[in-house]
Amino acid sequence: MANEAVLPEHATPVETGAKTARTWTGSLAILGAALLWSSAGLLIKYIPWHPMAIAAGRSLLTSIVFVLYFRRKAFCRPNLVTWLAGFALMLTQLGFIMANKLTTAANAIMLQYTMPVFIIIMGAVFFKIKPKRREIIALIWALAGIVLFFLDSLQPGQMLGNLLAVATGLTFAGVFVLNNRPTCQIPTALLIGQAGTFLTGLPWLATVNRTDFTYQPLFAVVLLGIFQLGLSYILFQYGIRRTLPLHASLLSMVEPIMNPVWVFLLLGEQPGFAAILGAVVVISAILFLNLGQINPSAVRRARSS
Repeated sequence: MANEAVLPEHATPVETGAKTARTWTGSLAILGAALLWSSAGLLIKYIPWHPMAIAAGRSLLTSIVFVLYFRRKAFCRPNLVTWLAGFALMLTQLGFIMANKLTTAANAIMLQYTMPVFIIIMGAVFFKIKPKRREIIALIWALAGIVLFFLDSLQPGQMLGNLLAVATGLTFAGVFVLNNRPTCQIPTALLIGQAGTFLTGLPWLATVNRTDFTYQPLFAVVLLGIFQLGLSYILFQYGIRRTLPLHASLLSMVEPIMNPVWVFLLLGEQPGFAAILGAVVVISAILFLNLGQINPSAVRRARSS
């Protein structure tokens, strides 16, 4: 039914020569991508470079990963949807780094996760689709958890940084929606996003002091480029074809939850009660939404595809 998704039924993505299904494998892939994304905050702490230089170095390595993994698929002649998807990814990566520079990291990541709201708006504006009641409940539920999680650290002011962070919520929603379109050439879009980020940040990378090219920051950049971004987007491009954009975006909310968890585990910074409560609320919202999408007939169709 058309009112059962953010995208209309005719826009359900298909892979060449095979019918895809919205299964647990797609959800697990998105979840794995979000966990890898969440390591960025910790790894960046070990790199004494300008944020734009970090973005360029990371995207250079990620581009190499994509070329090796996707090979010819990464070099298709891009159509308009593919260009837009790559451009949205580039803006998301650069905007998020700039927002972190102009406002607090907590503000930046929390405001970026207004993304599901923008996905609903995009679905209503471009596809004339109303989300199901369950999706709206899960959305409000999850966003309430995000607010709880960062309640102690959310600060007023720094308006430009906050606005940039909200803008990355819009562009990140575009990444999910555009990559979910059947005409999007996802490997090419991912490579466009990384190449654009690298070229934009290259002037800052070229001016990094040679004394800052030590083992620790270089190792952190390698982890960022190969695993935190490269492997994560390989998982993402697999999962987004098997998951509705709104559901995938809610699963990706694990990123702002796990980001401070890694800091706690490795640096000993303990989250407060509001953060722990927020994590419980968000995870329960994700389970509420996705458990409602699984039924015996869907599982049988997934196994037969």
